[in-house]
Amino acid sequence: MLNGLSMQGAYVNVPSSDWRLFKELVRKMGWEVQTREDLLDSFIKSRPVKSPLSDEEIMDEVKAIRYEQ
Repeated sequence: MLNGLSMQGAYVNVPSSDWRLFKELVRKMGWEVQTREDLLDSFIKSRPVKSPLSDEEIMDEVKAIRYEQ
């Protein structure tokens, strides 16, 4: 429904008692709504499963930066 439109993100605190009303308004306006948990879940799912670096390589980088080696 919102294809091709520029979007502006906003963070809104809605009382739990009004959440159903807010979701209904969002649905009627054709907006999208995501909770913090939804955003966190989508971020976690977007991360790679396997790191291109080994644990040893990561620790070598940390030590090099920390101890300026």
